[in-house]
Amino acid sequence: MSGPAIDGEAIRAQAKALGIDLVGFCSWPDLEAEAPDYDKPSQLSTYLTRLIVLAKRYPTGVARSPDAAFRQYANGRVARHLEEAAGGLAYWLEQRDAIACILSAAIPDLRRQPMAYAGPGGQGSLLLRQAAAASGLGTLGLNEMILTPEYGPRVFLAGVLTDADVECGQPLAEELCPGLEECGRCAEACPVAAIPNSAPPDTPLAEVRGLDAEACARACQPFGPDRMVEHLEDLFASKSAAEATDTARSPVTQQIFYNLTVQRQGAYTGCQSCQLACPVGEA
Repeated sequence: MSGPAIDGEAIRAQAKALGIDLVGFCSWPDLEAEAPDYDKPSQLSTYLTRLIVLAKRYPTGVARSPDAAFRQYANGRVARHLEEAAGGLAYWLEQRDAIACILSAAIPDLRRQPMAYAGPGGQGSLLLRQAAAASGLGTLGLNEMILTPEYGPRVFLAGVLTDADVECGQPLAEELCPGLEECGRCAEACPVAAIPNSAPPDTPLAEVRGLDAEACARACQPFGPDRMVEHLEDLFASKSAAEATDTARSPVTQQIFYNLTVQRQGAYTGCQSCQLACPVGEA
């Protein structure tokens, strides 16, 4: 049984009033087949049938800052504003007799590897990126990032699940990514070689597209869970109490504590090299 019929344009207008830049609609069950095993839609809800995909661009000037800590925190704030807006939209829907649920870009989950990875540049989970493509907001690039006509890959994603009976969008007819042969800038810019950088001539983009998520996570989360484990290994391997004390009181300990405490505010947007290198987008 479907939920209340709420006009898609009314939802889009409300989302934009809350500060969202792009809004798309797709069928939640239709994402099941392509979703990774740890992110199957059926694991989250079987009665909320629509996903409203929300995208917010981040200030390019912030991302170009050479100060990694500043860049992480400032873009983390943008991601937080996006999720607060998603919450506002969910409440707005429920005031109109729909049922709604926020879908965050990154959800800490010990079943996932890498844990709580929010996609390249902190853009969003693979499920959200696939949903953005299904809703017509853009297409997946060489590195499985969502590329939008307006902002290229320079967006963060969130979503709102609902039972509202709203019409779904359609995927774009043509790829926005120029591909490895014509461009390949993201692969060249990646500091950890996580993006495919070679393929036979004339290979379709769909057959080249890929991302080493664990390598990408190390760059996106320089003081995330993996770095914490490495730091603890160094601590336990100390040859003396003095060495252990020095390790425990090092700046790395402070960075790990701070970044894991505030999570998305600093831990998940540490590398945006591929986003800045991409030529797609009007802004």
